[in-house]
Amino acid sequence: MAAPGSENTDDIVSKTGRWRNWYGYSILLLMLFLSSCQTAGVKRSTPLAPVRAANANEALLSVFLHLAKPASAGLWMEIDSVALVGENTVVPLDMEPTPFAAGEILGGQRFVARGPVAPGRYRALRLTVSKAALIRQSDKLLLAVPEPVVELPLAGDFRLDAGMSRSLFLAWDEEASVRNSAFFVPVLAVLSEQLPLLADLAYVSCPDIDTVYLVRTDNNRVCGSLAISGKPTYMSYDANRKRLYVLAAESCVIFSVDAATSRIIDRIKIPMSGNPSYLLTNDGRWGYVLDEEGNSLLRMDLLQGTLDKRVRVGDKPRFLLWVPAREQLAISSGLSRTVYLLDPESLAIRSTILVGNGPDGLLATENHLYVAESASNTVGIYDLRTGQISTKLNVGFMPRRLAQSDNRIYISNSLDNTVSLIASRQQTLVKDIRVGELPVEMAVSSRHKWVYVAEQATGKLAVIDQTANRVVQHIELGTKPQHLLVVQ
Repeated sequence: MAAPGSENTDDIVSKTGRWRNWYGYSILLLMLFLSSCQTAGVKRSTPLAPVRAANANEALLSVFLHLAKPASAGLWMEIDSVALVGENTVVPLDMEPTPFAAGEILGGQRFVARGPVAPGRYRALRLTVSKAALIRQSDKLLLAVPEPVVELPLAGDFRLDAGMSRSLFLAWDEEASVRNSAFFVPVLAVLSEQLPLLADLAYVSCPDIDTVYLVRTDNNRVCGSLAISGKPTYMSYDANRKRLYVLAAESCVIFSVDAATSRIIDRIKIPMSGNPSYLLTNDGRWGYVLDEEGNSLLRMDLLQGTLDKRVRVGDKPRFLLWVPAREQLAISSGLSRTVYLLDPESLAIRSTILVGNGPDGLLATENHLYVAESASNTVGIYDLRTGQISTKLNVGFMPRRLAQSDNRIYISNSLDNTVSLIASRQQTLVKDIRVGELPVEMAVSSRHKWVYVAEQATGKLAVIDQTANRVVQHIELGTKPQHLLVVQ
């Protein structure tokens, strides 16, 4: 084996050829996908509105809406604007006039508005409600809105500090908002963040707004937000110490967060890496960081906050997996068509598995390794003991990630907006589940039997009910979700 960094001319030519093949194949896949969308009449959703991230001297405020009690009156209202009111200032948040139908919200939640806000104390949230109607079957009976501007007091001493990300929640009493069947006087209350028990919590990283949202998995609502500067992407959780680790890719920092209080307790700088691309922890001591551009794996000492070891591995390493049954690290290498199995202490390569085109996400179950082979639209199933292929299943366009729940394995197909379902014991494809645009990351709530799918093009999380294996709900974030992590 050649020493790290010692590449001869033949190696460079070979890698260049592989890159050209991969690039050409990716363009072909994209053309086929766009063609299939046109011929099949796939409906494209409305693009996400541009988001304004807060700068270092600002806070970020998000506003969400839910019903105070189950919908029954069939009301509809349109909110034109939302603003935060201080003693001598009014700060408008970013939003377009948006309709909200109570019958569509039901037990869920809608995203309303978001925006950067100057630090300071604020006393109220001001809404402008321009239209309202009563929905009866297919008819919309317009209601008069005598007081379109509604000012809702904020509880206690509501303060925003620079660098903070906070959320407020509007609880809409739908029935109480109708007067004499002709007038609409919105009855709303503003609720602050209330964090649930860790066993009922999911984290969603949103790099465009430097925020990690907290989602309750019992009712699938955003319940809080955490500011992480420097583009938060991948996360890992240490159940023993109750620590959440968040990789900030732009600033090359690992944030250590006390999960019980959502308080940042440490910032660990990642040296010798200009673009860290994936984070994994397995015991609370070591943090393993992939650098896709640098073709390297770094091991960080999370207790000391220092770099312990760095090795080169493959071409374009994409995904990192801990395989507990074998006490190994598995790394998929996008251009090498290889999965490397490494010793977690020495980071030496123990063995390699040759796989299909464009290996990306990995999943290990029993004695098999599942590989999302994104360039060949397949999931390869390999025997971990021998490295030999067991079977190969055709799935959707560009499979990216895999998630497991009992005998079910879910695969996100990012270019045809589906999630494929595999029966792991039979190693057979069961069905495809239609989701929103550009699904990538997934996470499973075993307790509530949900599969969460991050739809990067819609700014939502699709919620798949595992008993019916269909989408039953969407969680609106209003910005691109990156990574998902559920605390079981």
